[in-house]
Amino acid sequence: MAESIAAAEGNFGTEAEIRTLLSAGLGAHPAVITSCYVDGKGILKYLEPEKYRESEGADISTQEHTIAMLQNPEPLISTAFRAVEGFAAIVLAQPLFDVNNAFVGSLVLTLDTSLLPQMVLDKSEMSKDYELWAMEPSGMMICNQDQEEIALNLFTDPLYESHESLRLFAAKVSSLKSGEGDYSFMATGSTDVLKKTATWDTITLHGREWRVVLAKVQK
Repeated sequence: MAESIAAAEGNFGTEAEIRTLLSAGLGAHPAVITSCYVDGKGILKYLEPEKYRESEGADISTQEHTIAMLQNPEPLISTAFRAVEGFAAIVLAQPLFDVNNAFVGSLVLTLDTSLLPQMVLDKSEMSKDYELWAMEPSGMMICNQDQEEIALNLFTDPLYESHESLRLFAAKVSSLKSGEGDYSFMATGSTDVLKKTATWDTITLHGREWRVVLAKVQK
């Protein structure tokens, strides 16, 4: 994304120039759902691909990541949230500056993080007994193979209320940057509750911490 912005050399003056940049953003990673231009007032001005353009013109100035960008224009990654397009996701955002180095908005890529775990597991040639997910220390589910869990909080959402071992495990994950443990919860894509052993570690991107959990289903 940064390379595409640099190649544009501050030429963001026309809709055509911006949409060229957005098209490049769509191809940045298979998990990218939308590529957006948010102007300096927090308006979602242009959006690709075409099927989501009905959301153009939406005022997203009250969203956490938009507020952060307008107050301090620098690269950021958001927490999980429900986008105006209707799906749960995270965003990667890069500020845009014109040829006079004036802030003119941001390039925002919306990612479907449910796709990331399987990509990692496949690349690592892990067996189907393994699951991968990530949460923030707050308990917010950031990345999960079950898309409906993204943007839920492990400590407060009713989905997890009856799964005490998972909540206790999540509390341990929240308090420590790395470790191991076990818990019981539904297997990916299933309603069957199974015991899982897990290890976790922490990655940091643009100041935001993810606790990345690798779990093995015990059969």
